[in-house]
Amino acid sequence: MKHIRGSGALSTKTVPPLRYLKEARGSSVLVKLKDGGEYVGVLDFSDNTMNLILKDCVELNENTGELKAKHGTILIRGSNILFVSLNYTGER
Repeated sequence: MKHIRGSGALSTKTVPPLRYLKEARGSSVLVKLKDGGEYVGVLDFSDNTMNLILKDCVELNENTGELKAKHGTILIRGSNILFVSLNYTGER
C-alpha cells in the first residue's frame, strides 16, 4: 500500500492485487491450490479471473516440498488457487 501526501492529509492509494500478477510475468512463482497441491513455474499468463499459465512447471509434495512431477506448461484455473507467491526462490 502506498501512502500519498496531498492537501495536508495523509491518504492511501491501494494497488489492485491482479496488477502484481501482471507485473510478475516471466518470473518464478509458487501456486498453492485449495486441495493442497503446490506448483512452481514461470508465470507466462494471468487474466482477470486469476487463471494462470505456468511454463517449466513442477509439482511439489505439499508436505516435504520435494519434486513430485514435471509438467512443462500447465493452466491453473483461478477458482482453484489458494494463494500465489511471487518471485519464488525455492525456500520454504
